[in-house]
Amino acid sequence: MIALLDANNFFVSCERVFRPDLMNRPVAVLSNNDGCLISRSNEVKALGVPMGAPYIKYKDVLADHNVAIFSSHFTLYGDLSSRMMSLIESLVPKIEVYSIDEPFIDLSGIKNIEALCHHIRHTIWRSLGIPTSIGIAKTKTLAKVANYYAKRTPAFKSICYLDSFDRTELALKKISIGEIWGIGKQISKKLESQGVITAWDLKQVDPRCMRQQFTVVGERIVRELNGISCLAIEDVEDLKKSIQVTRSFGKPITNFYDLKAAIATYATRLGEKLRRQDLFTQNVSVFIRTNKHRPNDPQYSNSATVVLQKPINDGISLIKAASIALQQIYINGYTYSKAGIMAHELKPKGQNVQLDLFSNKFEEPLQSPELWEAIDNLNKRYGRGTLFSAACGKSLSWKDKKNLLSPSYTTRWDQIAIAFAR
Repeated sequence: MIALLDANNFFVSCERVFRPDLMNRPVAVLSNNDGCLISRSNEVKALGVPMGAPYIKYKDVLADHNVAIFSSHFTLYGDLSSRMMSLIESLVPKIEVYSIDEPFIDLSGIKNIEALCHHIRHTIWRSLGIPTSIGIAKTKTLAKVANYYAKRTPAFKSICYLDSFDRTELALKKISIGEIWGIGKQISKKLESQGVITAWDLKQVDPRCMRQQFTVVGERIVRELNGISCLAIEDVEDLKKSIQVTRSFGKPITNFYDLKAAIATYATRLGEKLRRQDLFTQNVSVFIRTNKHRPNDPQYSNSATVVLQKPINDGISLIKAASIALQQIYINGYTYSKAGIMAHELKPKGQNVQLDLFSNKFEEPLQSPELWEAIDNLNKRYGRGTLFSAACGKSLSWKDKKNLLSPSYTTRWDQIAIAFAR
């Protein structure tokens, strides 16, 4: 059996951990630059406010219902996620972290599965204050289905166990194919036109036909719905194909120097991500674009890629590569609203590298790993941006707008929560 644990409204739950006064109050979390709603408490969902809705459009409705609004605080969410995953890992044989708030759990050899899952939920709630739901079934896809019901059916008490054919049949007959893991909108439309409406209908489809229409992914979905495991719990996370840092600006940028400073800062952040995973990149791409939601303004978007002679992960080299790419695509006279940087051709530390035949790369001094380890440690201890390249600028006028940011309760000593005894 495989379980999928999902933290309920994770970003909202993280905000509530250190604010007990928010426990029964509607809460919403906004995207970068406080643009859209990316996490909603059940009370906000009941108001009919959709996921991804522009904050400005629903601002009055949210204010009328006394909704607590927060800017996204990914440092806090990432730290609490790490704590949650470590806690789960200490209680079960093996887990696979699927997303920031979802791990798959290997339950092989466990005798009383439901008792263990109740213990996991209770331990996470008692230790971290984060509510969770768990779906249990024979395959990952069926565990996703079980979790769908665990979150939405109070009678299950947040744990749905598809341990029999009858329970599985009933669950699949009541869920549409659009809710099935791996079935996107386009595939869903095509299947519905063929009379495949529910997950039970999809279960009956010949896997070979699904392979012909939707590649091996479609075939695996059908087999998984039939209880045949095609997606095992992974011991080691697959090497990522790319890592990116993209942001919308707090206010529009109209000149090259501010845009270059923003790209330099994103390159610095990209380097942090690469070094944390012991990865190097040999391709660096940069994109810039105007605000597509303002069609009356002149529109422009473009991207460029710089291919490097050797893999890098230090901030200075990444900034240099990103600046070269930016110079290739920047056009004066436009108002830019978003930019980003992406690392391709990722290579793990220690992997042999094919050097350029016509250059003396052996003679080039490498950026000191010890230097960047020291910089990373200082920024981690004293806050990101304690040490940074001068290329990032100092005014940071383009920085993300986060006017409703909560304190860094778990990562900043000066913002740690204080408890008072009365």
